[in-house]
This record gives sequence, C-alpha cells and structure tokens, in this order.
Amino acid sequence: MKPNLHNPYGYKVCYKEKGSKEYIHRFLTRSYREAKEIKLMYHRYPPMSSTDYRPLKKPEWVIIPIKKSEVKDGI
Repeated sequence: MKPNLHNPYGYKVCYKEKGSKEYIHRFLTRSYREAKEIKLMYHRYPPMSSTDYRPLKKPEWVIIPIKKSEVKDGI
C-alpha cells in the first residue's frame, strides 16, 4: 500500500512485536519525512518496551497516517 504523503493530521510510528497482533504507537509526527527519520532511528537504536521496560523481541516498525476520527476523539 502506498503511503499518503500529504496527510494533514500527521503520522504515528508504531511497532508490533513478534507474536503480537496489535500495533502499539510509539511516536507522533506532523510529516512523513519526520516519521521516516524516527523509524530509521528506532531500527538503529531499538528502544525498550513502553509498558514494562524490557527489550523488544523482533519489533516490526510501521508508519500509519492519523485519521480525522482519531483527531476528533483526541489522540
């Protein structure tokens, strides 16, 4: 799927660990370029889990556009 590079609401950098089914958002950005840079940084220097501070097991990083409904609900 081709990413929308002109999303007015921003982007989420999310990860999913091996064996998990849901994505956990880690970082919010305003532009796709910023999201791509953050994703590359997380590939180079993998962070710890945000819930229990343990190393992540083979995380899969993705960039997801923020939807208008998420903005209305208050990210």
